[in-house]
Amino acid sequence: MLPAHYALSEILIVLVSVYTLTVFFKARQFYIFAGVFLISCAALIASIRFGVNYQNELKSFHQLLSAISLLFGIPLIVIEIMKRSNLLNNKIIYLILLIAIIFSLFILLQAKNLIILVAASWLIIGAIFSILISRERTLMRIVSGIFFSLIIINLILRRIELFDPSTSWHLYHIGIAVWLYLLIRILKQKETKYV
Repeated sequence: MLPAHYALSEILIVLVSVYTLTVFFKARQFYIFAGVFLISCAALIASIRFGVNYQNELKSFHQLLSAISLLFGIPLIVIEIMKRSNLLNNKIIYLILLIAIIFSLFILLQAKNLIILVAASWLIIGAIFSILISRERTLMRIVSGIFFSLIIINLILRRIELFDPSTSWHLYHIGIAVWLYLLIRILKQKETKYV
């Protein structure tokens, strides 16, 4: 049985998500809105699971939502980054989205052991496209790429287990919360000032 404090960093994700969802909705960035919403749903259920001690009752549901957030939430976020780069027309983006949904459904139903690999692949694509978003200065492109790449570094640190389980858990989820906020900075319509 995991301690109740595991809920704290999940609650942080939920709180940051509420803010980012508001920003993305107002900006009419609906792909990333949907992606962040899926991630926030997984975090909300985890908060309830650990916070009010429904660990066994909500375990399967939490695991399902976590898988959905990785297989569908991450691609939706990356699709928005692709759109923002203005390198692909909408028809190509719709085709990529359709393929992503079909492929993700297959992974979810038939090859769950590949979930992390698929999510990591999408994150790498997202990091590349975040660099390709047009900016007034090249440095800002690099900063965008670094900001997006933080989630990849976070995922790697989580997998190699450098810290004890509790520390690793909280650092990983705090990293997700920070990344969700930085997505706002990456997707600003004008050049991001990063201050």
